[in-house]
Amino acid sequence: MALTPTLKTVGQMRQGDHLLLGYDTDEERETVLVAFLLDGLASGQRGLLLPPADIPAGVALSFLEAHGCRVDEELAAGRLRVDPHLAGPEGLWDLDEVIRRETRSAVGDGFLGLRVCTEILRAQAGKELRTLHDSELLLDPVFSSLPVLGICQYDRRIFDETELAPLAGLHHGRVGADDVWRDDLLAITRTFAPPGLALAGEVDDTNVTAVARALHSETARARARAADGARIHLDLHELRFIDVGALRLLVFTALALYAADGTLELSGVAPHVQRVMRVTGWDRVPGLRIAPEGEEGEGP
Repeated sequence: MALTPTLKTVGQMRQGDHLLLGYDTDEERETVLVAFLLDGLASGQRGLLLPPADIPAGVALSFLEAHGCRVDEELAAGRLRVDPHLAGPEGLWDLDEVIRRETRSAVGDGFLGLRVCTEILRAQAGKELRTLHDSELLLDPVFSSLPVLGICQYDRRIFDETELAPLAGLHHGRVGADDVWRDDLLAITRTFAPPGLALAGEVDDTNVTAVARALHSETARARARAADGARIHLDLHELRFIDVGALRLLVFTALALYAADGTLELSGVAPHVQRVMRVTGWDRVPGLRIAPEGEEGEGP
């Protein structure tokens, strides 16, 4: 296997991909899995969830309901499946055989392939994660020879980065949530710890509407998360240029959040942008906070 730190979005995944998802929040995990499983249903592939606990299938997949998926119907039709195999203490030892069998079964049932999601409990990983390393290593031949693509989920609140780095080397790369927006100038991505958005590239009058749309959607999510006022973090570390019209949009968003006891926090604001905001007085707008350099946004 080629050892690579490649990061793909869910929408970029192709047959044969075996990717690692290191997630910080349950919202991040569900955002990725919703896209992964629903993309599979739309593409004629069966979705298979291998959770770390023996729970009813409808409960394990209930997070899909909010996105228009009729889980009970998809389970009854065999388009979605939940297998409690990993809930047992020996679940990792033959994981490769389980996925090989399930892929062949999906094809035999008329599907174009299989999308599989696995999640491991730390207690199953073995001493120094040895069992887990061996299990992941055995999966590669399965993904390289059959019409299957998969995501292995690891909770970063349980596995730290020093443990995830070697595990990532046993995958074809890492997976992240789909871009909110991408054009030749600008990429907008969701962040989860802290919750908000990251802008990379340039914002001008050709794509400011995309930023407005993204901020509107993120505001709705923030209000749903917190009853005491929506808080949005906007990461601008990789933003090379932002015009005055887009800065006005940020001020407008901050004022709207402030009216509902919320806050828009900016991090990574370039010095020249900070100067513009000081001259105009926008840095003192109620509801707008510019994080000092080196300070990360508050967690969820």
